[in-house]
Amino acid sequence: MSSIFGPVPSRRLGRSLGIDVIPPKTCSFDCIYCESGPTTRLSVTRENFVDPSEILAELSAFLHLHPNATDVLTLSSAGEPTLYTGLGELIAAVKKTYPRFPLIVLTNGSLLWEPEVRRRLLKADRVVPSLDAVTTTVFRKINRPHPSLELEQIIEGMRAFRMEYKGQLHVEIALVSGVNDSPGELSALAHVIESIRPDKIELNTVVRPPARIGTQGLSDARMAWAASFFSSFNAEIVGVFETDKQDRGEEQIGLRIIETVERRPCTVAELAASLGVPENSVERESRKLQKQGKLNRLCFDGKLFLCPAE
Repeated sequence: MSSIFGPVPSRRLGRSLGIDVIPPKTCSFDCIYCESGPTTRLSVTRENFVDPSEILAELSAFLHLHPNATDVLTLSSAGEPTLYTGLGELIAAVKKTYPRFPLIVLTNGSLLWEPEVRRRLLKADRVVPSLDAVTTTVFRKINRPHPSLELEQIIEGMRAFRMEYKGQLHVEIALVSGVNDSPGELSALAHVIESIRPDKIELNTVVRPPARIGTQGLSDARMAWAASFFSSFNAEIVGVFETDKQDRGEEQIGLRIIETVERRPCTVAELAASLGVPENSVERESRKLQKQGKLNRLCFDGKLFLCPAE
Protein backbone atom coordinates (compact mmCIF):
# COMPACT_ATOMS: atom_id res chain seq x y z
CA MET A 1 0.00 0.00 0.00
CA SER A 2 1.21 3.50 -0.82
CA SER A 3 2.38 5.68 2.08
CA ILE A 4 0.79 8.76 0.49
CA PHE A 5 -3.01 8.94 0.38
CA GLY A 6 -5.65 11.49 -0.49
CA PRO A 7 -6.00 14.34 -0.33
CA VAL A 8 -8.80 13.36 2.01
CA PRO A 9 -11.58 15.74 3.09
CA SER A 10 -10.79 16.77 6.65
CA ARG A 11 -13.32 18.64 8.77
CA ARG A 12 -10.39 20.28 10.56
CA LEU A 13 -7.78 20.84 7.91
CA GLY A 14 -9.46 21.19 4.51
CA ARG A 15 -7.71 19.12 1.82
CA SER A 16 -5.26 16.99 3.74
CA LEU A 17 -2.62 14.91 1.98
CA GLY A 18 -1.98 11.99 4.28
CA ILE A 19 1.39 10.43 5.01
CA ASP A 20 0.93 6.94 6.45
CA VAL A 21 3.90 5.45 8.27
CA ILE A 22 2.23 2.52 10.08
CA PRO A 23 0.94 -0.82 8.73
CA PRO A 24 -2.81 -1.01 9.26
CA LYS A 25 -4.01 -1.48 11.92
CA THR A 26 -1.08 -1.26 14.35
CA CYS A 27 -1.90 0.99 17.28
CA SER A 28 -1.46 1.43 21.03
CA PHE A 29 -5.23 1.99 21.37
CA ASP A 30 -8.29 0.16 20.06
CA CYS A 31 -10.75 3.04 20.27
CA ILE A 32 -14.41 2.12 19.97
CA TYR A 33 -15.09 5.09 17.67
CA CYS A 34 -12.15 4.68 15.28
CA GLU A 35 -13.15 5.21 11.65
CA SER A 36 -10.23 3.04 10.49
CA GLY A 37 -11.76 -0.04 12.10
CA PRO A 38 -10.66 -2.27 14.99
CA THR A 39 -6.98 -2.52 15.92
CA THR A 40 -5.56 -5.82 14.70
CA ARG A 41 -2.14 -5.38 16.31
CA LEU A 42 -2.24 -3.72 19.73
CA SER A 43 1.35 -2.60 20.36
CA VAL A 44 3.59 -0.05 22.08
CA THR A 45 6.75 -1.28 20.35
CA ARG A 46 8.36 1.37 18.16
CA GLU A 47 9.65 0.07 14.81
CA ASN A 48 11.16 1.33 11.56
CA PHE A 49 8.22 0.26 9.43
CA VAL A 50 9.35 1.98 6.21
CA ASP A 51 12.46 3.80 5.00
CA PRO A 52 11.89 7.59 5.14
CA SER A 53 13.49 7.94 1.69
CA GLU A 54 10.71 5.82 0.17
CA ILE A 55 8.04 8.07 1.65
CA LEU A 56 9.84 11.22 0.46
CA ALA A 57 10.06 9.78 -3.07
CA GLU A 58 6.31 9.09 -3.12
CA LEU A 59 5.56 12.56 -1.78
CA SER A 60 7.78 14.19 -4.38
CA ALA A 61 6.12 12.28 -7.22
CA PHE A 62 2.63 13.21 -6.06
CA LEU A 63 3.33 16.91 -5.54
CA HIS A 64 5.09 17.11 -8.89
CA LEU A 65 1.90 15.92 -10.60
CA HIS A 66 -0.53 17.77 -8.31
CA PRO A 67 1.27 20.83 -6.89
CA ASN A 68 -1.96 22.59 -5.83
CA ALA A 69 -3.97 19.57 -4.73
CA THR A 70 -3.57 19.91 -0.98
CA ASP A 71 -3.74 22.49 1.80
CA VAL A 72 -1.69 20.63 4.42
CA LEU A 73 0.48 17.56 4.87
CA THR A 74 -0.74 15.32 7.66
CA LEU A 75 1.15 12.52 9.35
CA SER A 76 -1.76 10.29 10.14
CA SER A 77 -2.21 6.58 9.90
CA ALA A 78 -4.57 3.70 10.19
CA GLY A 79 -2.50 3.23 13.35
CA GLU A 80 -0.43 5.33 15.76
CA PRO A 81 2.32 7.36 13.95
CA THR A 82 4.57 7.75 17.02
CA LEU A 83 5.26 4.01 16.85
CA TYR A 84 7.45 4.81 13.81
CA THR A 85 11.13 5.24 14.74
CA GLY A 86 11.85 7.24 11.58
CA LEU A 87 9.29 9.90 12.47
CA GLY A 88 11.75 12.61 13.49
CA GLU A 89 13.91 12.14 10.40
CA LEU A 90 10.86 12.20 8.14
CA ILE A 91 9.39 15.35 9.72
CA ALA A 92 12.70 17.21 9.40
CA ALA A 93 13.10 16.18 5.74
CA VAL A 94 9.53 17.11 4.79
CA LYS A 95 9.79 20.53 6.45
CA LYS A 96 13.10 21.22 4.69
CA THR A 97 11.84 20.15 1.26
CA TYR A 98 8.26 21.48 1.40
CA PRO A 99 8.26 24.43 3.82
CA ARG A 100 5.18 25.99 2.20
CA PHE A 101 2.90 23.24 3.49
CA PRO A 102 1.94 23.14 7.17
CA LEU A 103 2.95 19.75 8.57
CA ILE A 104 0.53 18.32 11.11
CA VAL A 105 0.83 15.18 13.23
CA LEU A 106 -2.32 13.48 14.50
CA THR A 107 -1.54 11.18 17.43
CA ASN A 108 -3.39 9.49 20.26
CA GLY A 109 -0.75 10.92 22.60
CA SER A 110 -0.17 7.60 24.34
CA LEU A 111 3.63 7.64 23.98
CA LEU A 112 4.38 11.29 24.77
CA TRP A 113 5.69 10.23 28.17
CA GLU A 114 8.78 8.94 26.32
CA PRO A 115 11.37 11.76 25.85
CA GLU A 116 12.53 10.34 22.52
CA VAL A 117 8.99 10.38 21.11
CA ARG A 118 8.53 13.99 22.18
CA ARG A 119 11.85 14.97 20.59
CA ARG A 120 10.83 13.50 17.23
CA LEU A 121 7.75 15.71 17.07
CA LEU A 122 9.37 19.06 17.84
CA LYS A 123 9.78 20.23 14.22
CA ALA A 124 6.14 19.67 13.24
CA ASP A 125 4.02 22.81 12.76
CA ARG A 126 1.12 21.39 14.72
CA VAL A 127 0.69 18.33 16.90
CA VAL A 128 -2.80 17.13 17.78
CA PRO A 129 -2.88 14.50 20.54
CA SER A 130 -6.22 13.11 21.64
CA LEU A 131 -7.50 12.99 25.20
CA ASP A 132 -10.95 11.44 25.42
CA ALA A 133 -11.11 10.68 29.14
CA VAL A 134 -9.31 11.49 32.37
CA THR A 135 -10.82 8.83 34.61
CA THR A 136 -9.41 5.33 34.30
CA THR A 137 -12.71 3.49 33.89
CA VAL A 138 -13.88 5.70 31.04
CA PHE A 139 -10.39 5.74 29.46
CA ARG A 140 -10.29 1.96 29.28
CA LYS A 141 -13.85 1.79 27.97
CA ILE A 142 -13.44 4.28 25.13
CA ASN A 143 -9.77 3.90 24.14
CA ARG A 144 -9.15 0.23 25.05
CA PRO A 145 -5.40 0.83 25.47
CA HIS A 146 -2.45 -1.55 25.46
CA PRO A 147 -2.27 -3.13 28.95
CA SER A 148 1.06 -1.42 29.72
CA LEU A 149 -0.34 2.11 29.34
CA GLU A 150 -1.46 4.15 32.34
CA LEU A 151 -3.69 7.19 32.02
CA GLU A 152 -1.79 9.46 34.42
CA GLN A 153 1.47 8.66 32.62
CA ILE A 154 -0.12 9.72 29.31
CA ILE A 155 -1.41 12.97 30.79
CA GLU A 156 2.01 13.75 32.28
CA GLY A 157 3.52 13.13 28.85
CA MET A 158 1.24 15.77 27.33
CA ARG A 159 2.21 18.26 30.03
CA ALA A 160 5.90 17.58 29.40
CA PHE A 161 5.45 17.98 25.65
CA ARG A 162 3.74 21.34 26.11
CA MET A 163 6.80 22.55 28.04
CA GLU A 164 9.17 21.55 25.23
CA TYR A 165 7.14 22.18 22.07
CA LYS A 166 7.07 25.62 20.42
CA GLY A 167 4.54 24.84 17.68
CA GLN A 168 0.75 24.73 17.79
CA LEU A 169 -0.57 22.19 20.27
CA HIS A 170 -4.21 21.24 19.82
CA VAL A 171 -5.94 18.63 21.96
CA GLU A 172 -8.73 16.64 20.34
CA ILE A 173 -11.58 15.19 22.39
CA ALA A 174 -13.78 12.61 20.67
CA LEU A 175 -17.13 12.45 22.45
CA VAL A 176 -19.19 9.25 22.39
CA SER A 177 -22.80 9.20 23.53
CA GLY A 178 -23.24 7.56 26.92
CA VAL A 179 -19.51 6.95 27.38
CA ASN A 180 -17.53 10.14 28.03
CA ASP A 181 -20.17 12.87 27.76
CA SER A 182 -21.35 13.00 31.38
CA PRO A 183 -21.06 16.29 33.29
CA GLY A 184 -18.55 14.69 35.66
CA GLU A 185 -16.23 13.48 32.89
CA LEU A 186 -16.48 16.73 30.95
CA SER A 187 -15.69 18.79 34.05
CA ALA A 188 -12.72 16.55 34.84
CA LEU A 189 -11.48 16.83 31.25
CA ALA A 190 -11.63 20.62 31.41
CA HIS A 191 -9.67 20.62 34.67
CA VAL A 192 -6.89 18.40 33.31
CA ILE A 193 -6.67 20.22 29.99
CA GLU A 194 -6.18 23.48 31.87
CA SER A 195 -2.94 21.99 33.23
CA ILE A 196 -1.79 20.99 29.71
CA ARG A 197 -2.34 24.49 28.30
CA PRO A 198 -3.01 23.66 24.63
CA ASP A 199 -3.47 26.40 22.04
CA LYS A 200 -6.82 24.95 21.08
CA ILE A 201 -9.33 22.23 21.92
CA GLU A 202 -11.02 20.39 19.06
CA LEU A 203 -14.31 18.77 20.06
CA ASN A 204 -15.17 15.86 17.80
CA THR A 205 -17.74 13.09 17.76
CA VAL A 206 -18.66 9.97 15.79
CA VAL A 207 -19.62 10.96 12.25
CA ARG A 208 -18.31 7.96 10.28
CA PRO A 209 -18.84 4.22 10.72
CA PRO A 210 -16.98 3.31 13.94
CA ALA A 211 -14.90 0.32 14.97
CA ARG A 212 -17.51 -0.96 17.43
CA ILE A 213 -21.09 -1.39 16.25
CA GLY A 214 -23.52 0.60 18.36
CA THR A 215 -21.11 3.45 19.07
CA GLN A 216 -23.01 6.71 18.59
CA GLY A 217 -22.01 10.34 18.26
CA LEU A 218 -23.60 13.37 19.91
CA SER A 219 -26.27 15.54 18.31
CA ASP A 220 -25.49 19.13 17.40
CA ALA A 221 -27.37 20.32 20.46
CA ARG A 222 -25.54 17.90 22.74
CA MET A 223 -22.18 18.94 21.26
CA ALA A 224 -23.00 22.59 21.91
CA TRP A 225 -23.88 21.68 25.51
CA ALA A 226 -20.61 19.75 25.90
CA ALA A 227 -18.67 22.72 24.51
CA SER A 228 -19.99 24.86 27.36
CA PHE A 229 -17.71 22.94 29.73
CA PHE A 230 -14.72 24.33 27.80
CA SER A 231 -15.93 27.92 27.45
CA SER A 232 -12.82 29.30 29.16
CA PHE A 233 -10.59 27.73 26.48
CA ASN A 234 -10.11 28.30 22.78
CA ALA A 235 -12.46 25.43 21.95
CA GLU A 236 -14.08 24.58 18.64
CA ILE A 237 -16.64 22.02 17.56
CA VAL A 238 -15.15 20.45 14.46
CA GLY A 239 -17.34 21.38 11.48
CA VAL A 240 -18.29 19.83 8.16
CA PHE A 241 -15.67 19.75 5.44
CA GLU A 242 -16.32 22.23 2.62
CA THR A 243 -14.16 23.22 -0.30
CA ASP A 244 -14.35 24.54 -3.81
CA LYS A 245 -14.09 21.76 -6.34
CA GLN A 246 -11.01 21.92 -8.53
CA ASP A 247 -10.64 20.03 -11.74
CA ARG A 248 -7.63 17.76 -11.40
CA GLY A 249 -8.84 15.28 -13.98
CA GLU A 250 -10.35 11.85 -13.56
CA GLU A 251 -7.28 9.75 -14.19
CA GLN A 252 -7.07 6.65 -12.03
CA ILE A 253 -10.15 7.80 -10.14
CA GLY A 254 -11.09 4.26 -9.16
CA LEU A 255 -7.69 3.60 -7.61
CA ARG A 256 -7.79 6.89 -5.76
CA ILE A 257 -11.27 6.14 -4.39
CA ILE A 258 -10.06 2.79 -3.05
CA GLU A 259 -6.88 4.31 -1.54
CA THR A 260 -8.93 7.00 0.22
CA VAL A 261 -11.68 4.83 1.69
CA GLU A 262 -9.15 2.24 2.86
CA ARG A 263 -8.08 4.87 5.38
CA ARG A 264 -11.50 6.30 6.21
CA PRO A 265 -15.05 5.85 4.93
CA CYS A 266 -16.25 8.82 2.84
CA THR A 267 -19.44 10.03 1.25
CA VAL A 268 -19.61 10.61 -2.51
CA ALA A 269 -19.65 14.38 -1.91
CA GLU A 270 -16.53 14.22 0.28
CA LEU A 271 -14.66 12.14 -2.28
CA ALA A 272 -15.63 14.49 -5.09
CA ALA A 273 -14.37 17.51 -3.12
CA SER A 274 -11.18 15.72 -2.14
CA LEU A 275 -10.35 14.33 -5.58
CA GLY A 276 -11.45 17.41 -7.48
CA VAL A 277 -13.89 15.62 -9.78
CA PRO A 278 -17.69 15.85 -10.23
CA GLU A 279 -19.90 13.88 -7.87
CA ASN A 280 -21.48 12.00 -10.76
CA SER A 281 -18.02 10.74 -11.78
CA VAL A 282 -17.38 9.43 -8.27
CA GLU A 283 -20.84 7.85 -8.18
CA ARG A 284 -20.36 6.18 -11.56
CA GLU A 285 -16.91 4.82 -10.71
CA SER A 286 -17.95 3.67 -7.23
CA ARG A 287 -20.83 1.67 -8.75
CA LYS A 288 -18.31 -0.12 -10.98
CA LEU A 289 -16.08 -0.86 -7.99
CA GLN A 290 -19.04 -2.17 -6.04
CA LYS A 291 -20.00 -4.55 -8.84
CA GLN A 292 -16.36 -5.75 -8.91
CA GLY A 293 -16.55 -6.54 -5.20
CA LYS A 294 -13.98 -3.88 -4.29
CA LEU A 295 -16.29 -1.43 -2.55
CA ASN A 296 -19.25 -1.48 -0.18
CA ARG A 297 -21.82 1.09 0.84
CA LEU A 298 -22.72 1.54 4.48
CA CYS A 299 -25.41 3.75 5.98
CA PHE A 300 -24.40 5.41 9.25
CA ASP A 301 -26.23 8.19 11.06
CA GLY A 302 -28.43 8.83 8.03
CA LYS A 303 -25.51 9.19 5.60
CA LEU A 304 -24.28 6.78 2.94
CA PHE A 305 -20.55 6.04 3.12
CA LEU A 306 -18.28 4.27 0.66
CA CYS A 307 -16.12 1.66 2.41
CA PRO A 308 -13.65 -1.00 1.28
CA ALA A 309 -15.10 -4.46 0.69
CA GLU A 310 -14.72 -6.87 3.58
